[in-house]
Amino acid sequence: MVVRAGEQERTWFRGDRIFWSGNGWYFLTREQTQEGPFDSRTEAEQELNYYIRRVVEWGLLQEA
Repeated sequence: MVVRAGEQERTWFRGDRIFWSGNGWYFLTREQTQEGPFDSRTEAEQELNYYIRRVVEWGLLQEA
């Protein structure tokens, strides 16, 4: 992970972004959109990781 000068690399926790709701697994984005449903928690985790990679690659991620 690229960090700014003088900052330490952080570990980001995404576990609370994934949840079950009636008809499947979903993940919540930083923008507060719900993505899904997915058939399994594993699939939701994979799609969340893919989503984050796309956002980073496209330069859409902004520091909070």
